Amino acid sequence: MLLLSLLPAAAAGTLAEAWEAAETHGTELPLAHEQRLQTDAQRTQSWALLGPKVVAGADYTINEYEVTLDFADMIPEELAPLLGDTTTEPIVLNKKQYLQWNASVIQPIFSPKGWAQFAAAGPAAKAGREGEAGQRAAIKQGIAAAYYGVVVAREGARIAEGALTSAQAHQKLAEQQVTVGLAPPTARLQAEIAVSRAERDLASAREGVTKAQEGLARLTGWSVDEPVTLPEPPTLPYAGTAEAEERALTSRPDVLAAVYRERAATYGRWASDLDWLPTLDGRFTYSYNENTGFSDDKTMWMVVFSAKWTLWDGGARIGAEQAAASQRRMASLAAERARDMASEDVRKAWSAYETAGKSLVAVEHESELARENLRLSEVAFQAGTITFLDLEDARLGARASELARLQQRMSRDLAALTLLATTGDL
Repeated sequence: MLLLSLLPAAAAGTLAEAWEAAETHGTELPLAHEQRLQTDAQRTQSWALLGPKVVAGADYTINEYEVTLDFADMIPEELAPLLGDTTTEPIVLNKKQYLQWNASVIQPIFSPKGWAQFAAAGPAAKAGREGEAGQRAAIKQGIAAAYYGVVVAREGARIAEGALTSAQAHQKLAEQQVTVGLAPPTARLQAEIAVSRAERDLASAREGVTKAQEGLARLTGWSVDEPVTLPEPPTLPYAGTAEAEERALTSRPDVLAAVYRERAATYGRWASDLDWLPTLDGRFTYSYNENTGFSDDKTMWMVVFSAKWTLWDGGARIGAEQAAASQRRMASLAAERARDMASEDVRKAWSAYETAGKSLVAVEHESELARENLRLSEVAFQAGTITFLDLEDARLGARASELARLQQRMSRDLAALTLLATTGDL
């Protein structure tokens, strides 16, 4: 096949390898991954509302003076002889300097709002993962378009080079014919115009190659001259539009993300309602204090149960409930819209895929006709009924038809990839 002979013979990077390269060398996919990690972190943060907390603290105090208590100083002088020896060891109430530290474990026992917020964090994290999957599919589409663009642009440049060579040969022949009087002077002008047009087309084609190569290199980290090869046509696992729509409603990332956000918003509404209930915490504290005062024990522990019930907060919770209810309704509407858009996108993508497929069949037929014309031209040239330039025109036409087939093949394959993306299978 002529098209295969025009593709690079060197080891080429495949489309799958381009997708893999984008994972490590590009910036879009790593950015999408980091955004997903941020949503995962919200689940960890919500666990802090329910899990135990360990708090430790320490102080080292230096006072201006030491405070002591001596009971002997409290006995009146007139009673001292009657009581005998009243000498006692002074009690230090406040040392000059001392160390104290404590460690506490605080565990929420009854926190209904915390449980609702923790429940909401789960679907929110899943929505983040689906969002990353959706961005990944969109980026893969862009990489595929850039990859195919390089294949087509390079082939177009080769066609343009051949067209310029043919135009220059025509110009040389026209000059010879005009010189010997076999053609009017306008033939020379027409040949010059054809060469100028071919040069302009070649410059435009080379610019297209540069743009296509730079775009693929930016997405994948490959060098701009990386060899590429025409990928195999994507396979569609759907029998029809209805099956593709059903697949989209159950697997498409943005639809799933909207469903998870709706669920998270429902839990968020519950959290606002449950905020009216009291909370109960338990705390265990172990402390050490060198400033013992009347006690001889430097260490002690305590268990504390603390209940809190805010009966009125000035209307803040009422406002929070209204906002949560609105967010819940918005999430529900967004989920419905996502499903409607998914169905519409599938129908459009399926129509585009079918149209591209029919166009490819037509272009393939045109390519077959161009190859047959080339075969007949080669026979005619051998028989001496046409010139070498006529044969070159036939070859150029065959190459141009192959380029058109390649371009339409690209359109069909990209339409298939778009359809796979709209159903969540890319």
